[in-house]
Amino acid sequence: NLLTDMAGGYSSSKLLLTLDTVKYLASHHTHDEFPFLNVPSNARHRTTFHAILVRLLLSPGGEDKLGLTFDKFMEPIVETMSQLGSLDSSQLRSEAARMPLVGVFRDLRGITMSLHNRRTFGTMFDILEPRHLPLLSKVADLWYDQPDVMISLLRFMHEFCHNKANRVNFDQSSPNGILLFRATSDVVCAFGRRTLATATPQSGDIYKMRYKGMSIALSVLNSALGGNYVCFGVFALYNDPALDSALDISLKMALSIPLEHVIAYPKLSKSVFGFIEIIFRNHIKTTMAMDTSVFMQLMNAVHEGLQSSDAQISSMCANCIDHLATFYYENSGKDKPEVHNLNKHLAAQPNLFSSLTATLFNLLLFGAPQNHWAVMRPMLSLMLASESSFTAYKEHLMSTQDSANQSKLNEAFNKLLADVNRSLESANRDRFTQKLTAFRVSTRGFLTL
Repeated sequence: NLLTDMAGGYSSSKLLLTLDTVKYLASHHTHDEFPFLNVPSNARHRTTFHAILVRLLLSPGGEDKLGLTFDKFMEPIVETMSQLGSLDSSQLRSEAARMPLVGVFRDLRGITMSLHNRRTFGTMFDILEPRHLPLLSKVADLWYDQPDVMISLLRFMHEFCHNKANRVNFDQSSPNGILLFRATSDVVCAFGRRTLATATPQSGDIYKMRYKGMSIALSVLNSALGGNYVCFGVFALYNDPALDSALDISLKMALSIPLEHVIAYPKLSKSVFGFIEIIFRNHIKTTMAMDTSVFMQLMNAVHEGLQSSDAQISSMCANCIDHLATFYYENSGKDKPEVHNLNKHLAAQPNLFSSLTATLFNLLLFGAPQNHWAVMRPMLSLMLASESSFTAYKEHLMSTQDSANQSKLNEAFNKLLADVNRSLESANRDRFTQKLTAFRVSTRGFLTL
C-alpha cells in the first residue's frame, strides 16, 4: 500500500524512478527473482506489483530513468504465454499449468490497469494480438470449472475491454476494435457454453463456484458492448456470428440464474441488469426477436429490479423501460420486423405497459426517496406509448380516494399534463420531470393509502 501511494504521487514517483532498487524490480519482476509472487495466497499482490511498476515505467521519462522499454518489460510475460500457448489441451489443463496461468492473467491485469492512454493501450494490444489472444478462449474452454483460473482470466478481460479515459481508440482504418470484441466474444462464449452445460452445484458456496464467474463474464461483455470502439453493424453485414453468439450465451447465462438469487447478490444483480439495460439500449432488434416467453422473462426481471432498494439497479431497469417505450412510440405503425415482433409480445401480454405504469407511479408517490429520479425518466415515454395505461391508472387512483381528495387529485393531474408536448425531446422530458416532482410533493400531502 505504501508503494502504491508513493507511485501515485508526483514527487514521490519521481524519487522512486531514481532508486536502484526500483530499477532492479522493473527489470526482474518474475517469480524466479521474487518467490512471493508464486505463493497462491499472494495472487492479488501480483496484480498490484505489476500495476505499480508499469505506472512508474510509463510516467514521463520513466523508460529512460529505468533503462527499460515497455516491450522489454513485457518479455518475461510474453515468453510464459508462448510456452502456455504451445501446450496441447491435456497439458494446458494439467496442474502444472495452473499457477503459470493464474500468474500471467494477474500480471496482465495489473499492467492493463496502468494503461491510461491510446498509445500505451495500443502497444499492449499489438503485443497480444494475434499470437496470444487465442490462448484466452482456449483456457476458458478447458478451465471453466476452476474459479481461481477463470476469475483471474475474466478479471483481466474485464480490465482489457474497459475503455477508461477513451484509451481503446484505434485508427479509422484499423480492425483492432473488432478483433478485440471477437476475442472477448470467444472467451465469454467458451466459458458460458461449458458452464451452462454443467449442472448447478447443490451444495457448497454457489456464488463462488458458479455465479461469480457468470457475473464477471457478463461484466466483461457489458464493457465491450458499451465501450464505443466497435461498429456492431459490421457483424451482421459480413455474417460474423461473434456478436449474436455473445448476446445469446450471455442472455442464457443471465436467465439461468433464479431471479431471487440475482437480487440476493449485489455484484451479480449489477452485472445482470447492466446487461439487460445494454441490450435494450443498443440491440433492440435482437431483443425484439426473442421468443415471447423469453422476452416476458426479461420484462419480469426488469419489473422486479425496478422496485429494488438499490438506486443503481432501479435506475438501470427504469432505463430499460424508457428504451422500450421510446422505441414503441417512435416506431409504432412502421413496417419493421422488430415492430411486428414487439406487437406480437404485447398481444401475448396486453397489460405489460399498464402494469409498468402503475408500478412507476406507485414508486413515485409511495416509494423510497432514493428511487424518485430513477423512476421519473421513463414516465413520459411510457405515457406517450400507452395513453390508455396512464388513463387507467389515473382512474384507479381516483377511485381509492374520497370525493374531496378526488378533486384535488384531478387538479394535480391537470397541472402535470399542462404545457407538455407529445414529443420526447430533451427539453420536453426535463419540463415533465420537473412537473412530476411538483406533482409528487403536492399529492403526498393529501393522498390516503
